[in-house]
Amino acid sequence: MTSSFIVVVVGAIAIGLFRRRNRNQLPAQLARQLPEFIDAVVLLMFSGSTPAQSLIAAPTWLEPPLREIVADVSQQLLRGNRLSDCVASLRQLIGSPAFALVDALLSADRDGRSIANTLDRLSNESRMQRRRQLDADIRRLPVRLTFPLVCCILPSFVMLGVVPMIATALVHLNR
Repeated sequence: MTSSFIVVVVGAIAIGLFRRRNRNQLPAQLARQLPEFIDAVVLLMFSGSTPAQSLIAAPTWLEPPLREIVADVSQQLLRGNRLSDCVASLRQLIGSPAFALVDALLSADRDGRSIANTLDRLSNESRMQRRRQLDADIRRLPVRLTFPLVCCILPSFVMLGVVPMIATALVHLNR
């Protein structure tokens, strides 16, 4: 009875931590995927699409957390909503990392002028941000690998390498 209670409590704690961790990772995941979104919009804009057309076509190149958000915005555009309203909702859904792209799209829609230089600069900045994020992930990798090293590899080394040597040494000492 008590062992099943302990298992249930530990399981509930693990599920709670997993949900909290996933909730905290969504903004970071969106920020990681934003450079791909910017590159897709830049590519579509340079190929001759309007800002609305580029937002409608962009979800095909995105991964799930950001794909649903951009697909929702593209559905709003297809229903006939104004681009400025849809892009403003993008600003609210993604957050501060998308402010520069949203402002560029809004100025292109409002002024009707080419934003090639702005999009090129934005694309370069997003690539640099992606590179910085990869560098930070690479720096965190050794810390993440210490747990498997200490808990899996070192004990197996001791069991397969050191214990047989000690056992053979003890056998030879007894003779």
